[in-house]
Amino acid sequence: MKIRAFHIKNYRSIVNSGWCYLSHDNITALIGQNESGKTSVLESLRSFYEGNITEDVLRSDQSFPEITCIFEFEDEKFTDLIDIQYIPPALQHPLQKKHEIKLTRKWLDAKNSSVEIAEPEIIDYFNKIERENEEMDRLIMKSVHELSDEAKTIFREVEGADRSKENARAGLKKLYEQYENARRIANKMRKPDEKIAAQMELEKKQLNYQKAEAEFNHKLKLYEDKKSLLQFISEKLSICKTYAEIAGKLQEVERDLGLKNKQCSDLEHQHELCSNEKERKIISGRIQTLRSECGQLVKDLKDLQYQFAAKRKTAAGIFSGKDGRNAEDEAIQEIEEDNRYYKPEQMGNMLFKHIPLFEFFEDFGSLLPNKIDLEDLLNENSQSEGYKAARNFLGIAGLDAEFFRERNHRILKQKIENLNGEISIDFQDYWQQNVGKNNKIKINFELEHYDYTVPEKSGKPYLEFWIKDKQERLYPKQRSRGVRWFLSFYLELKATAKQNHVNRVMLIDEPGLSLHARAQEDVLKVFEDLKDTMQIIYCTHSPHLIDSSKLYRVMAVQRANDDENSETVILDPRSLHEASSDTLSPIYALMGTRLSEQSFISPKNNIVVEDVITYYYMTEMAKLLDFKSDIHFLPANGMQNIPLMVNLLLGWKLDFGVLIMENQTSQEIAAILRKTVFLDSEADTNRKVKIFSGFAMIEDFFTTLDFKRFVLQQRAGITERNSRYIEENELSRTILATNFSTILNDDHIALKDFDEETVKNFTRVFKTVEEIAG
Repeated sequence: MKIRAFHIKNYRSIVNSGWCYLSHDNITALIGQNESGKTSVLESLRSFYEGNITEDVLRSDQSFPEITCIFEFEDEKFTDLIDIQYIPPALQHPLQKKHEIKLTRKWLDAKNSSVEIAEPEIIDYFNKIERENEEMDRLIMKSVHELSDEAKTIFREVEGADRSKENARAGLKKLYEQYENARRIANKMRKPDEKIAAQMELEKKQLNYQKAEAEFNHKLKLYEDKKSLLQFISEKLSICKTYAEIAGKLQEVERDLGLKNKQCSDLEHQHELCSNEKERKIISGRIQTLRSECGQLVKDLKDLQYQFAAKRKTAAGIFSGKDGRNAEDEAIQEIEEDNRYYKPEQMGNMLFKHIPLFEFFEDFGSLLPNKIDLEDLLNENSQSEGYKAARNFLGIAGLDAEFFRERNHRILKQKIENLNGEISIDFQDYWQQNVGKNNKIKINFELEHYDYTVPEKSGKPYLEFWIKDKQERLYPKQRSRGVRWFLSFYLELKATAKQNHVNRVMLIDEPGLSLHARAQEDVLKVFEDLKDTMQIIYCTHSPHLIDSSKLYRVMAVQRANDDENSETVILDPRSLHEASSDTLSPIYALMGTRLSEQSFISPKNNIVVEDVITYYYMTEMAKLLDFKSDIHFLPANGMQNIPLMVNLLLGWKLDFGVLIMENQTSQEIAAILRKTVFLDSEADTNRKVKIFSGFAMIEDFFTTLDFKRFVLQQRAGITERNSRYIEENELSRTILATNFSTILNDDHIALKDFDEETVKNFTRVFKTVEEIAG
């Protein structure tokens, strides 16, 4: 996986960075003034990886950081990282199609954080479950009172039904006795008329009894129904009351756990500050006791959470009409089924194992030592001075313990000499600086053994390092700060790149501060060479650490306003025009630096244009139009400086012409040139100074469509001139010009891609240039 973007919240001056997308080619530069928040960006990414923050990270409102990163899959798939059978079925299909994932680290307090997967489908799925649970919680808590009132009412109804039933039973018993008595009398009658009369009386009694029996059965059923309802309501009420009791206990345990964690944190802080050993032991004992109590509370919390979930599901089953036993059994089965599947935090932790390794390059944390014991290296004694740099050196050389077991001293020396030559050549490919005119430095190491002057180590091997030039050989510590830094930087990144089985993100704060400007460009060369083996994110103020043709790598970091206490804003390459001129000063300086390297002043055919922006557009379009004339464009630093530039060319006796756009000052500048340079000669002025009418800026040469596609590089509703749109929206012409140059070179734009009118405008201006050069 590789990191594609990040989103930082509540980290020092960064309240909400929004999504910041890294360069696709693995090199991203952060530019901005001091105190803008550049280093905070790097440190927040390290915090995301390591899970650690310090108190100075927290904002005054005590809100805790939340950092989210997008990681895109390269050769792997989601199902290669997580067993899909442990993903809830509703999420399996959408997650299998994922090409990238979001992971969020949230801090619960200054010392504890959690990592969760933050994919929308997963968040929505679990949020839905949470909403359903909350709704059930509200229903249950509401039902406690309602069911209690209902149970009282039904209980009274049951009592009434019971009395009515017993009254009916007594009446039925009396009628039954009357019926039995009538039956005995009827059986005793012998005379026909008496027998008929007795039989009629018996039938009457039987009918009364049957009616009473039906009434009794009705009242009995009514009683049984009321009794069943009361039992059902009582069961629901019992579940709800138990649920409410568990909820209360749960809140109590959570509150106690929070208090004890706070007490533990306070004591740990007190322990750090305490200098009295006796008091430190007392505090340590209290901390141990609190940790033990917290451990027990955590166990209690898990048990209560299980009971809480079980009672909630049982209540849901009863509310849906199930009996208590079935509802409880099904609740336990559902919980066991739910526990089979990963929760967002479990998914996050599993995926986190596969993200790239984030490394923060410590400026002088891995300097090459003068010497180091071979035993310390082989035993990985990281406390030994210079261990990391020496380990990096051996890693680059491809050396291990087996190499130093060579018994033939001559062969070993020859191998070391060969390796010294290889490493020096590789180092010189990056370090282009010379000592003197053509003397390049070399890196050497030698295997030596302690002699009798160090009796405790006598005979033991050690490595000795040298940085040599033709004049002398010096220990690393005897070399300049800049050389030592670059060597440390070179060793760290090259060694890291060789470990290509693990993806890495290198975080580098202000690389090359102690280096000469040209040496800083060597740093950029190292980045370029290693970008296929790692991702690099670095902060810089230096124009020599930015590639003007690749401004898509640049993010601008600045404060929201001039107040240094205001929040940090991070602007991606598409939004660089919103950055202040101070923030963009490295880019502005870079354009001037690159311009100064051009061999563009010639004895003839020098065409003065009003600014660097015009120069860039003219030179880029000249390539597209295959403009072959030997013309040299010279940018003045603004319209007002054109007369000065012309006078300099006159003083140097160089041929020149002037091309300016039609704006408020163009006629004024032409008049100044006519008077001071051409001695009021209108013919010479008209021949050498051309005002290109109808165009206020060079950007107006593009049609609106081409301006949006190739210069602005975004969709926008433009009804005015391009130049007017730039002014009204306060866009940076420098950034737009550089973006134009970048898209031409990177996207292989051809002349045929432009509108006919754009091509016609630039063709006209180049014909005019040829006329001036005459």
